Amino acid sequence: MIHDQPLIDLHTHTTASDGIYSPIDLVEHAIEVGCRILAIADHDTVGGLDEALAYASGKNIVLIPAIEFSIDYERGSFHLLGMNINHKDDMLHEVFDDLQERRSIRVTRIVDDLKRHGVVIREEEIIAESGGESIGRPHVARVLVRHGYARSTEEVFKKFLVPGKPGYVKKEKINLEQAISIIHHAKGKAIVAHPVSLNINSFREFEEEILRFRSLGVEGIEAYASMHDESHVKRFVGLASKHSLIISGGSDFHGDKHERLGYYGTIHPIPWQIWEPLSRILGLG
Repeated sequence: MIHDQPLIDLHTHTTASDGIYSPIDLVEHAIEVGCRILAIADHDTVGGLDEALAYASGKNIVLIPAIEFSIDYERGSFHLLGMNINHKDDMLHEVFDDLQERRSIRVTRIVDDLKRHGVVIREEEIIAESGGESIGRPHVARVLVRHGYARSTEEVFKKFLVPGKPGYVKKEKINLEQAISIIHHAKGKAIVAHPVSLNINSFREFEEEILRFRSLGVEGIEAYASMHDESHVKRFVGLASKHSLIISGGSDFHGDKHERLGYYGTIHPIPWQIWEPLSRILGLG
């Protein structure tokens, strides 16, 4: 369905990490639904970007190369986006090699812990599910569903792979300063993804944190995110405007979590108006 207003989505995933659409299929899907600006931000990998960029070339879509890092953070889940990166950057690839090794070790430990609890799946099947790229818990979850240990990936994350449940192994993460340095070395902009996941108690406290993040080099907030209700959006947009931060928006599209490309909920399109100021900052205007 093509909309009167074009869609924009600055946070999506492909099979290079834990999405279910291949890079080409995701670009094609974006074009079909009327999304004209798309950022692919796979977890700890740029493995799908060459294929996606080649396919998008000459088509009616702007494809922005991006990345998503999981940050070591004591309160909640902190994901940092690197927007409009040079995905060929040497430092980026050195870090990826290290992160991929950590992910592989973690999956081995997950499989071992599940086995100790009577849940038997093969590591080779999980690797195949991931396509050999950025392997993680969603790939384990899909294999568990396939073997009948749960009816859906949502049910998996209630029964397994979370603290206190079989198969939980804490993920090793990089710190914020390192992630910002990597993103800036790759000529990208550092943006806090779905900030409500930081699990900060109040917006006043969040404002203090975002100012600390900004002092370290963070440049934006993903104000329009599927985790956010309208009150969150209003507050995050206000804070970004107040402190001259980039306002971004993305569905966090994976393809199997009821997301809708170009929307920060099933009914709220990400405002096209964020693109003009963002494009100037990214040097794409």
